[in-house]
Amino acid sequence: MNEALHLKIETDLYAINEYANLGYSINEVQVRLLIKKLSQTFRDILVYNGLDLAIAKKITTKFRDAGRRSAPWQPTSSLVPGRPQNGSDGNRINRWLLPEDHKFYATEVKATLVECKYLLQTLSMANAPVIPSPIIKDSFIWLTGHEIVPGRYKDPIQIVDINFFDFYNDRRTLQSGHFVPLNRGGRHIPDNTFLMLYRSNQIQGDQTFEELMEFMKETLRRHGELPVL
Repeated sequence: MNEALHLKIETDLYAINEYANLGYSINEVQVRLLIKKLSQTFRDILVYNGLDLAIAKKITTKFRDAGRRSAPWQPTSSLVPGRPQNGSDGNRINRWLLPEDHKFYATEVKATLVECKYLLQTLSMANAPVIPSPIIKDSFIWLTGHEIVPGRYKDPIQIVDINFFDFYNDRRTLQSGHFVPLNRGGRHIPDNTFLMLYRSNQIQGDQTFEELMEFMKETLRRHGELPVL
């Protein structure tokens, strides 16, 4: 094991813990420092566990684009005038720079906390890299709702494990979701966001979580699997 990297991770986890203790009272300056430290420590943890730094960077970039950054927000391409927008255009913007009534809008603090939540959920997946110190194990329950230990986070739609290495080997297997979709008036805030399997995103579609659960219950009742209440 790399003792120098172990010491660096442990030192950084203490700093992260200090920011975690602020909870939702954290301000813009503090949350910028938190995401910088947490993203770097996330990459260090992967490297410490023998994983590839280049892939670790791709994961943190994915979560930056899903957390602080908006989805492509203009109707047409920024590369070819008149062409429909697509993800390869990179037409993203920091969410807090959008008008407050825009569906992708979020304050800097809330958008950044969403990104932090995604990193922490990843470290809580089945077979996730081991964090070499338990310093933040209980520090983010206010944000994630669970301890930061491998195996604690499950896909909230199917209630199944998300295997970290499936995601590590193919980042497309995992997507960000909203309990109340943005198209339905939901907001990009920590309590409304989560990581989900690609299949779960297909299942949910543009339904709210409550609508999806009711649809599934009614379908099972029609198949005779649940009693009529």
